[in-house]
Amino acid sequence: MFPQGCACKANAELEQEKLRMNTEEYGRLLRSLKENASMIQVDGLEIEVRNCADREPGAADPRSAAAAGVTREDFMHFRERLHPQLWANETHLLGPEQGENYSKLEFLRAQFGWVSSDMSTGIRTTCHEIAAEQGNFHLYQYEVLSKETERPALIFIHGGGFFGGNITTVENQCKLLAQLSGGVVFSVDYPLSPEHPYPAGFDTCYEALRWVYAHAGELGIGADKIGMAGDSAGGNLTLACALRDRMEGNHMLSYEALIYPGSHMGETLEKPIYWKPEMYDNPKQDPLIEAQIRIIGETSVMAASWYIPEGVDDSQPGISPMLADFSRLPKTTVMSAEYDFLRASCEALSRKLVAAGIETRHIRYGGIFHGTFDRLGYAPQVEDMLLEIATDLKTL
Repeated sequence: MFPQGCACKANAELEQEKLRMNTEEYGRLLRSLKENASMIQVDGLEIEVRNCADREPGAADPRSAAAAGVTREDFMHFRERLHPQLWANETHLLGPEQGENYSKLEFLRAQFGWVSSDMSTGIRTTCHEIAAEQGNFHLYQYEVLSKETERPALIFIHGGGFFGGNITTVENQCKLLAQLSGGVVFSVDYPLSPEHPYPAGFDTCYEALRWVYAHAGELGIGADKIGMAGDSAGGNLTLACALRDRMEGNHMLSYEALIYPGSHMGETLEKPIYWKPEMYDNPKQDPLIEAQIRIIGETSVMAASWYIPEGVDDSQPGISPMLADFSRLPKTTVMSAEYDFLRASCEALSRKLVAAGIETRHIRYGGIFHGTFDRLGYAPQVEDMLLEIATDLKTL
């Protein structure tokens, strides 16, 4: 007979060993993204391609596949085989149970987001309530305490199709970015559609930029070291704010990072402008890959219908920034996902930036799907993105 508590101790030690092994494997995969990077040319655009070491060519990244393919039965019968972050995100992955009791908007909002890992240490969080003409909003500030007065700053705008997502989903990303860059990171709690259609969210994000720039001195920020970044809809809003900044002659922004942005609201699966189904490397015709690509194209139609008021021209720069003049934009880094409906438009965006003479980098992450940026600590690609943005901020 084992001594009392021995089995519990053994289980705890097993869990610790599993955690250690997972941490070591995560670190190995994170390093492999940069170590194994390669440069390719796609229709004249230079793209840096990064793959995790365990990703097979023509297949989904293993973690992306696991998250996209998990079922309720897996959670019920094989829970111990799943990554702990999947446990924490069952509703985000599968939607709420009895989904028929939810509207389409409610169901999608429940799925948006991710409970990620906090990989930062020593970060102070401050919440500012900003008065604005379109309504007061909250701006969250993340920083490592410092006496420096000329730190770089980044304003982050979360994704979610303009109708979903929240600052909680990207809080850990913002905290880690503040630590990695030694700068100050802000996250905008902007109003969502359809309750608050365009231009409410756009105006709020631009007001956040104006506020940070106006208060740079007291925040310990260099006024010439301010950047903006966002994923998906947040990328759209970032690019739109950068264009407005230049068109109004303010020049508050010195940098932007666009993570698989939606830059042309008129593109759909039925009316493709840049997208071509044959552009994807999917030799086994994996239905999971095809579904993940199509769902973003389909959701984009609903997002546009909720975001753009009837009768409003969707070609204006605040809505479809791809169609604007890029000649005065700041230094830009574009990051795309290989299996994403928006990949083609991301590449077209980078080509246009380069043609306009803008200092531009384009990184494509192999095997991942749209939405991966939410998954810090689960997908090594997210930390790699943050490392690249932090490096850019340090050079401002």
